[in-house]
Amino acid sequence: MVTRWNKWFSDDNLAKDKRILSAPPSQSAENAARAFLAREKRFILDLACGVGRDTFYLESCGLGVIGVDSSFNGLRVGQQIKAERGAVTALVTADARHLPFKDGSFEGVYCFGLLHEFTGEGKGEDVEGVMGEVKRLLCDEGVLVLTVLSGEPEAGLPAVQLFTRQMFEEATKGLQAIETKMYDDVGCTGRADYHIWYEVFEK
Repeated sequence: MVTRWNKWFSDDNLAKDKRILSAPPSQSAENAARAFLAREKRFILDLACGVGRDTFYLESCGLGVIGVDSSFNGLRVGQQIKAERGAVTALVTADARHLPFKDGSFEGVYCFGLLHEFTGEGKGEDVEGVMGEVKRLLCDEGVLVLTVLSGEPEAGLPAVQLFTRQMFEEATKGLQAIETKMYDDVGCTGRADYHIWYEVFEK
């Protein structure tokens, strides 16, 4: 997974595909900002932030944000964008299954498009590991905004594992669902067949 995204955010690929850096903030980020602000959650972890497409948008909405990703190339580009924008968001290299923060460190977690990236033999354990860290890091009554690609799992392989509604509910056990949506979110893929599960949870 890390290798795939390091290639995606490599200088060669960024030069070939201008959409990667020109894509606007996702619809999920816009919804998430409203969800966090409405519930007065202002210190947010952006988990799997990539180059910061949504991270810097969340900061611009008045949220304090730390962005985390395992892709060195993604964060290298993110640091350049941060400097250009004069942003203050901290960007941290870390594995989402083993995060370097204390329990209850965040009022909110935003996770756009990470869980469906796990496609290996241990994908179930990987998803559980990420969700365990999310629950650990959220403070009491903290808010999680989570999105995954929707569909039949095998349809996305080998690149991604799509999530059925049942799989999404299984992954988020122990959290109280507040709001659920499904919509299309093309992002920088240019594809109109990417359907997104978007859900807001409270710990």
